[in-house]
Amino acid sequence: MSCAIRNILVAVTVGQTLVGGFTNGFIVLVNFMNWVKTGRVYSMDLILITLAISRIILLGSFTTIIIVLNFFFDAYVSGKLRYIEPFWNLSNHLNAWFGTCLSLFYFLKIANFSHPAFLWLKWRANKVILRMIFICFLIALFINIPLTEKTREIYKIYAEHGNMTNGTHKRLTTRSHDFFSLALYYLGGFVPFIVSLISCFLLVFSLWRHTRQMQGNATTSRDSSTEAHIKAMKFMVSSIFLFLLYYMVNIIALLSTSKFSNNLGITLALVIMDIYPMAHSIMLILGNSKLKQASLKVLQKLKECLRNSN
Repeated sequence: MSCAIRNILVAVTVGQTLVGGFTNGFIVLVNFMNWVKTGRVYSMDLILITLAISRIILLGSFTTIIIVLNFFFDAYVSGKLRYIEPFWNLSNHLNAWFGTCLSLFYFLKIANFSHPAFLWLKWRANKVILRMIFICFLIALFINIPLTEKTREIYKIYAEHGNMTNGTHKRLTTRSHDFFSLALYYLGGFVPFIVSLISCFLLVFSLWRHTRQMQGNATTSRDSSTEAHIKAMKFMVSSIFLFLLYYMVNIIALLSTSKFSNNLGITLALVIMDIYPMAHSIMLILGNSKLKQASLKVLQKLKECLRNSN
């Protein structure tokens, strides 16, 4: 990869990380200040805080890996990234699970079903979500512990035998480790993706039933419930699309990493993956009235500061 392309990709990643870090830091700050001010934290605020923190760590891991990969490749081959990957893996799984908690929160708050199990969950949505956040953290931690151990073994083998053309046993061992790590890694993202997808489909079904009821009552205009359904569906569909794009490109990155043969593919994949935690957080601010109002106040103060400086 030429120096010009490399520098452009690194610059783009740093820019994405700065924007994403500022956006997620803004989400944490606003919700934390509201927590301190009111003396209580709501389920939605706690989800946003934990999700934003995991994304700040994820964005930092992206940037560190790309910088090391492009400017300190010898350190990468020798296995120095084994100290960075655990943070990437853990924040990646936390990001997936906390995003699923957000989808479930929208589903429980907006969908309308008469099933007793759903009504029980809906009435206790706040407690259910709080427990889910804790359970999701334990699941991500449980997945990351064996994954970290396997990653260390892989880097050790790469450092000792990565440049050797012989050693069939070592290459087969590396491949088996790679398969185990890939399976465990994607299991941590596949399950929350399916849960989010099911929640979205159920929300669509709830909207369809609600629309039929409105037609039966000879009402053609949209009511507040319909608007809430449509707004949540747009957000969830966009989230699922970004999440799917993230993991599809993630496959390219991990396959390129396991082969140590396509530096450009790894860098491009990481740059594209960096879009998800940045763009989705911007969507959260625009879709949340409290965060949107706070962002408008910040922009207004920035405009006033610029006017005064001139």
